[in-house]
Amino acid sequence: MAVLEICLALLGIGFLIYKWSTATFKTFEKRGLPFEKPYPFVGNMAGSAFQTTSFQKQLTELYDRNRHHKIVGIFNMRTPMIQLNDPEVIKKICVKDFDYFPNHQIFLSPNERLVKDMLNVMKDQRWKHMRNTLTPVFTAAKMRNMFTLMNDSFAECLQHLNTASGSASGKGFEVDMKVLCNKLSNDVIATTAFGLKVNSFDNPKNEFYSIGQNLVFSRGPQFFKFMLSIAAPKLFQFFKLTIFDASKVEYFVRLVVDAIKYREKHNIHRPDMIQLLMESKKESQDNWSDDEIVAQCFIFFFAAFENNSNLVCTTAYELLHNPDIQERLYEEVKDTKEALSGGSLNYDAVQKMPYMDMVISESLRKWTLAAATDRHCSKDYTLTDEDGKKLFDFKVGDRINIPITGLHMDERYFPEPKKFDPERFSEERKGDLVPYTYLPFGVGPRNCIGNRYALMQVKGMLYNLLLNYKIEASPRTEKDLWGSARGFNFTPRSGFWMQLVPRK
Repeated sequence: MAVLEICLALLGIGFLIYKWSTATFKTFEKRGLPFEKPYPFVGNMAGSAFQTTSFQKQLTELYDRNRHHKIVGIFNMRTPMIQLNDPEVIKKICVKDFDYFPNHQIFLSPNERLVKDMLNVMKDQRWKHMRNTLTPVFTAAKMRNMFTLMNDSFAECLQHLNTASGSASGKGFEVDMKVLCNKLSNDVIATTAFGLKVNSFDNPKNEFYSIGQNLVFSRGPQFFKFMLSIAAPKLFQFFKLTIFDASKVEYFVRLVVDAIKYREKHNIHRPDMIQLLMESKKESQDNWSDDEIVAQCFIFFFAAFENNSNLVCTTAYELLHNPDIQERLYEEVKDTKEALSGGSLNYDAVQKMPYMDMVISESLRKWTLAAATDRHCSKDYTLTDEDGKKLFDFKVGDRINIPITGLHMDERYFPEPKKFDPERFSEERKGDLVPYTYLPFGVGPRNCIGNRYALMQVKGMLYNLLLNYKIEASPRTEKDLWGSARGFNFTPRSGFWMQLVPRK
């Protein structure tokens, strides 16, 4: 009898969990919006949730099946989201009628220290004040000064490669570009955002790198806690769970706060993010807390660490598969070096490499780092088409999805989308781009504030890499990157292996 009762109880609990997992799935049916059938718990995101495919590939396929709808309903786990497939609709919601959709949805738990103080998480007027205050921090003039710090990290990376080249007797040698670029990205963030000098090539177990790895939530235990926070946010908050270890977060708080105090006491100036934030705080009428200052440095781990590393990797991957493009880029790099007349690479020289910009732009299109961006409806809004016909009524609280990767791989906007073609972004052809179909850094007032920072790091690294090495395939180079990538980025499980051949 007891066994039967236990079985019935388990069945009852299982049924309740199932009902909970599907409780939101009638949302779009009730509101007359077309949608794709979701599955319990995972909605339309089974592939990326179970790490069997990349989020980019899954979202692209979802977009392809539904692109004939200007707007369509999708389910991110249990969360209903209204996806915008039409560039004109994207323009309306993200730019023209921005006041109705001014905020991002909150993916991370509000229990996370620093998270609520990050610019991209802030809402409404608080976001607007912080954005206006931080915008001067990312001007070309400020980036120009910061580039000198990046140069030191590039030099250390090259020294590491030269040592590896020497041990290979000057012949080509195999390298996991992802491991290399993660170390570089770590060192660049350490010096430009946290005012800390580390060399992860000489000391790969340094504290900053080890602790920083715990903040990357696109893999490992953080990924599963992140997925749980999306699937069951109320449960996550009820038990006061956090994705990040409090002691790891405290390490970065102390790093920044102590650096500020030391610089103020000793009147030290350094062209990094801490210095720029210190200056912004003095000029701002808002009385920033320590956590608000640290949070802006903290963003670099979420926005820059993985993305900047991946962009170098995917671009290098395309260059080894397209030797003619690599050779043309190498010629531009050589010309730039000659124009510097023995001087170090600088921000202005980087900006004067048009083909480099074309190559990076095409890499950002084909291997979209941010697969999607989002908005949150703050006021009821009626969407109409060009003729004034009603398309849909948005309600307060609706979550909006903009499928960047789907748009980038749509042959209507980018013919032969799987072909790597930098000429799409040439002066002659970039005028043909349909507005609001190319969105590598987001769209509208809430686009990425740090795009200059990201681009100068990636271009600086590729300049140094191509100047010294030819990039070729190695026996372990992934044959099908699109099919092999998993989760939230384009990193193959086997690694980003390629061959570097020293130039004569």
